[in-house]
Amino acid sequence: MTQRSDISGVGGELGPALQCLQSAAQLGLTGNVPPNGSLAGPALVSNGWKLFSVGLKSTQAGQISVQRFLDLAGTIPQGAAVTAALTANTAASATVGTDGLPFASVQVTVTNSSGSAATLSAVQGLFQAS
Repeated sequence: MTQRSDISGVGGELGPALQCLQSAAQLGLTGNVPPNGSLAGPALVSNGWKLFSVGLKSTQAGQISVQRFLDLAGTIPQGAAVTAALTANTAASATVGTDGLPFASVQVTVTNSSGSAATLSAVQGLFQAS
């Protein structure tokens, strides 16, 4: 396998599917989610990646939402957001792109349905070529 270190500063092996990892900082999900509130990351430019997944754990119940956009700034939604329920202290993930619809950017939002602040951990995003 060939080692790569030129993809968003994250190294990795070159395998059958090209992938690009996104950290919690890149996803904008480094803070706590306020009680009965949400934390939205910035619009991430997809640069032609066909699939995007995000996974994380939250100390409180809530929801992960991934919205695709047709523009780079994240102002023209492409369909409805893909959501996944969050159970406290249990890993969950959401994936967009499996339907083949094009998108130029994505935004991840985490919602907290509890009356206490939620702390996020094990936050990881992943763009994949196919």
